[in-house]
Amino acid sequence: MKAVRVEGDGSVTVVEVAEPRIGEGEALVKARVVGICGSDLLTWYAARKAGTVLGHEVAGEIVGVGEGVTAFAAGDRVVPHHHAPCLQCDACRLGRYVHCAQWRSSRLDPGGMAELVRVPKGNLSRDTWKIPTALTDEEASFTEPLATVVKAMRRASFGEGQSILVVGLGTAGQLAVRLARARGASRIAAADAVTSRAAVARASGAGEVFETSAGASGEIARKSSGRLYDVVFVSPGKIEAMREAASLVAPGGTLLLFTMSGPDETWSVSPFDLYFREIRVVPSYSCGPDDTKESLDLIASRRVPVADLVTHRFPVEEAAQAFARARDPNGSVKVVLTF
Repeated sequence: MKAVRVEGDGSVTVVEVAEPRIGEGEALVKARVVGICGSDLLTWYAARKAGTVLGHEVAGEIVGVGEGVTAFAAGDRVVPHHHAPCLQCDACRLGRYVHCAQWRSSRLDPGGMAELVRVPKGNLSRDTWKIPTALTDEEASFTEPLATVVKAMRRASFGEGQSILVVGLGTAGQLAVRLARARGASRIAAADAVTSRAAVARASGAGEVFETSAGASGEIARKSSGRLYDVVFVSPGKIEAMREAASLVAPGGTLLLFTMSGPDETWSVSPFDLYFREIRVVPSYSCGPDDTKESLDLIASRRVPVADLVTHRFPVEEAAQAFARARDPNGSVKVVLTF
């Protein structure tokens, strides 16, 4: 079967791999749509995964189940999460699912960007969800990316009546704008240097849109009449973007770091400034089963619309072209592979 393998330089190759075999409690899913995540495009991140099959934004159809599976059957359309917690350890009891040892060790086999995907027992029983009939496969493939934004907003304690600035308007940034609107934000602003993405943010619900790159916090402050934001959501994993965004957080507000920087990068901050402005710096990594379920509900209810965010579709055989397109932000938001 065909699968998309990442190489050490970050390029991808379509290769033939053996079909996975399922065991007790597992399911075999035929992938229909798989989104390309921003993390898939990071060279240093891809280097760590060299030789493996990428993909975790999967929507597909079950074509077989193992012994003992009763909650799912062949023909069910599902979104399986690529990690699943044990729900019993101290981390899980505290809702810190991404720090569960089983969560970190679990994975889809061989990866989501494959014609057939084995969903392990834990993933199937604890973080796989049936797709509502009214949703398309493309819409359902946004479940995992929106779930990461749901978790991030929760960690930032974002709620009704608060203001937010979203820096970086790729898929995550657009979803953050739309989720903030659904959550009753008092004021939504967005910033990106790419004109086409800024236009999408306006349609997504941003009342203020700044067509500017990272490093232009002074320009944003001037254009917003010096008004700061309760939450600043930083989508790019760039130190410059984080540093500049920190100056736009209102006293008592939160700097929300959505994407990781490179492993060797550091950022110097002033504890004095953080202390007297009472700024919280909150990172957010991936998501847990509660976030996934909430995300699917938000999409199914259309409270967070996602269909229009798909700008490009490529068959799996053209994965290299799909990745090249996803790396170019001009005119694109979400690029998906179809099977």
